[in-house]
Amino acid sequence: MIAPLESLVPTTAPHASTTYADWAAAHDPAAAGEARELVDGMRTELGRTWTKPGRFVDAMAVRARRLPPAHLPWFWDTVGHRLIGCGSRPASRAYAAARAAEAEHGLPVDPGYRQANALLFAAGGAMPAKEFKAHQRFLTETLEPSAAHTALGEFLTAWVESPADLPTDLVRRVRASAKAAGHTDEEVARMVGAILAATRDKAVPEALLEAAGSVLAAHPPTDPVVAGLVEIFPTGATDGGAWLRLLTGCGAAEAMADGRVVPEGGLRRWVGHFAHMYQYATQSGGGVARQQLPPELFDLVIQWGPRLRAETTPLTVHTTRHHYQGVDTDLLDACLAAGVPVVDPGPEIETHFWGEHSRRDLAALAADPVLGPRLERLVHEELLPNGPLGRRERRPGSAVTLLPGNTGIAQQVARRVKGLVDTVAGGGMAGAEEAVAELELLLDQPTVAALDGIADTLAEAGAAGALRRSLTAGLPEELAWPALESVHAEFAAEGGPDAVAGVTATWPVLTVFGTDRAVAVAPDGVRGSCRFAVPEGATMHAVHYVGGSFLVSWTHSPNPYCCDTACWADRPEDTFTPDETFGLAPFGGHLDGAYGFQFETADGTGRHGGEGVLRAGGREGIDRDELQLGDGISVWTNAVYADRPWQKADPVTGEPVGPSPLPRFLTPTPEDGMSLDIEALQLAPLPATLTDSPLGSRDGMVGTRIQFRTRHRHHAPDHFLVESVDGRTARFDVDRQGQRPWALWAPPEGSAQDVVLTDADTPTGVRAYAADGNLLWEQDGHHSPRHPKTKRPRRVTPSGGTALPPAFWYLLRSRDPSGSRALRTVRRETADTLLTAARTDPTALRTTVARELPEITEPPLAEAVAALAERAARVEDRRLELHRRATLLAQPR
Repeated sequence: MIAPLESLVPTTAPHASTTYADWAAAHDPAAAGEARELVDGMRTELGRTWTKPGRFVDAMAVRARRLPPAHLPWFWDTVGHRLIGCGSRPASRAYAAARAAEAEHGLPVDPGYRQANALLFAAGGAMPAKEFKAHQRFLTETLEPSAAHTALGEFLTAWVESPADLPTDLVRRVRASAKAAGHTDEEVARMVGAILAATRDKAVPEALLEAAGSVLAAHPPTDPVVAGLVEIFPTGATDGGAWLRLLTGCGAAEAMADGRVVPEGGLRRWVGHFAHMYQYATQSGGGVARQQLPPELFDLVIQWGPRLRAETTPLTVHTTRHHYQGVDTDLLDACLAAGVPVVDPGPEIETHFWGEHSRRDLAALAADPVLGPRLERLVHEELLPNGPLGRRERRPGSAVTLLPGNTGIAQQVARRVKGLVDTVAGGGMAGAEEAVAELELLLDQPTVAALDGIADTLAEAGAAGALRRSLTAGLPEELAWPALESVHAEFAAEGGPDAVAGVTATWPVLTVFGTDRAVAVAPDGVRGSCRFAVPEGATMHAVHYVGGSFLVSWTHSPNPYCCDTACWADRPEDTFTPDETFGLAPFGGHLDGAYGFQFETADGTGRHGGEGVLRAGGREGIDRDELQLGDGISVWTNAVYADRPWQKADPVTGEPVGPSPLPRFLTPTPEDGMSLDIEALQLAPLPATLTDSPLGSRDGMVGTRIQFRTRHRHHAPDHFLVESVDGRTARFDVDRQGQRPWALWAPPEGSAQDVVLTDADTPTGVRAYAADGNLLWEQDGHHSPRHPKTKRPRRVTPSGGTALPPAFWYLLRSRDPSGSRALRTVRRETADTLLTAARTDPTALRTTVARELPEITEPPLAEAVAALAERAARVEDRRLELHRRATLLAQPR
């Protein structure tokens, strides 16, 4: 007796299916042996191509060409069975091939086998979507309408429990089946609701959700079905809005509000998981992008407010199912408006503001004492330049301009404006210049109208306070290196103010070079000089001092990073290509020069280059390992971005001999939440001719270490702890991305606060901040061909002189002790007098400086004070114009 064909469908372990061999044994015994060999061969072939199951299907297609037509459906079904679990597409191809063979050759089809086989493929997620229609038609043609409808329900139940996505036209097909069986839309709603309630972890087409929403709204499901519907969380490219509309329309949202249905983990967990799923969406071209959450979510949060407030589970809305984290301001506002506390992820996590597309007024968020200030900063950032491919200029206005009528935002903007006005009235002069420039853009008509009394506030913010603050805090012109200044004067006398082409470091020797002359300067005087010539057309050149000689290098590269040809200045005819060229370049900033700590050898005959010592006449060149530390006995080397331990260098050859412990000062235990910046470590012996350093010294050593907060919002750290070798410390928060502090300056004759020195917008420049964060001054550094001079709008007038590479600030000394002592105690009246003179009688300003500050004996320092007063006068004029404009804008229209 031959068993029913439906018994050939494997009920367990489909990957070991023998359907084809079993069919052949019963229905074509003569071919049974060959069929058994083919099935056995499937195991071998699939094992060989298991990582590429599509290739397995291709190999089986070759074998299928040799089979009789009657064998093909059974052969291809067996191939499909074995592929279930190996991805839906290969198994789907096999299923489709089996059905195509039946149709092409007009083969008989056993209804029982077809139904059982279809259930197996559906449950395995291997049923092709285009075969859904064919299978439903088969059921209609072979079964009574009622039985066909029941069979369709079983088929869809198997499908929904598989990894396969549901078909877009599910509702239409269920309605057609139900109608044929004599049922109404109530049955359609029952079946569709049951299928969707069982759906998990798969994409559900929005068209399907919209269609299902209509039928379920007309025939609301029972609470057990609702409990399943609220856990769907469709995947794919969706914002979840269609699903929320379904939940609202069918009564699920109301059931959750009433507490009749409680989602898994509670309602707070449900809201957080919604944000987790839909803050980002995959993109058709690859990758993911942030998307707005649907407005229905915010309405539901308000509706569910009492239930959400009653739960104790923290509401987390900043995680996502992708790599990114972030907070949606609209959702935050809805939660706060509903009185629901939200987990604060910290300012390091990105918060996204949708600008004019925002779906809420954000009033509740703006009023929050912690999150409100962050929102104002976030909205304010929308006005700032946003990179080389975006807006290049700051847009006028404030957060009030973008969120008018928001009381909380107006309060936060008022705080911002007060801070800027306070800086104009009592910050450093560079900070006052930046602040008045920002106020000129920020105070548009909507902002002035929202800030009651801003005109009166501006009227009281005279710039004399900023002038006094800068004088008492310390000026860069108070520091001097007489020998170096004489060299600069010589270059300027020969070639004008731009005669210096760049500098290089052989610490403590600084080499200053122009187009044809170089001078090596040490703290105690000039070490040597040379004349040289570089070939015509050279795009960059550099000169390095090495043991009494000078290595001259150059390149003709159109976009140079380093030089590639060199000669020794005393042998100009002997040009060569150095073994190492990466370090043959002028100092170009702490990332292109490692602060300038490249040491002279202890005997003075060579220069440490990181991988070795270069001595006069050598052709080794200079390599990329430019980070160096020294304690007077040993030298350690490293490289920028090398991400490796410091290595001790051989004292004679300079070659690294392996990782070695650093001096104790450079190996502190970092504070909680902070890390030591390994590449920012600085340590060097103070030259014998010096007894102290303006950046601090201890036991004959100078140095600084930097810690940074490991959690930060942008790609670069934003909070630092700066520690000098002499024990002084200061904390510093950046005011622009990528900024890094590198030392603490103690101004001469006892300033009230230390000064934090950082890099500037110009690669070799320096910005100086008081310990309380006020910007005091900015100084431009030496020109670097790697970073050509460009004309760009500047808010700050740079101080006089030229900023040295950071390592050489340790070697500066006080220019005029009596003058510095007088500046530390300047009175407000003196600042008022200087400001008045600068505004009313500029020609007599220098005389006024001499009269009011007779203790200043050095002309460069007296000139610096006069220049500062002139800058204060310009700030004062701009403040008065701002006051006039604010008064006009505040008048009723």
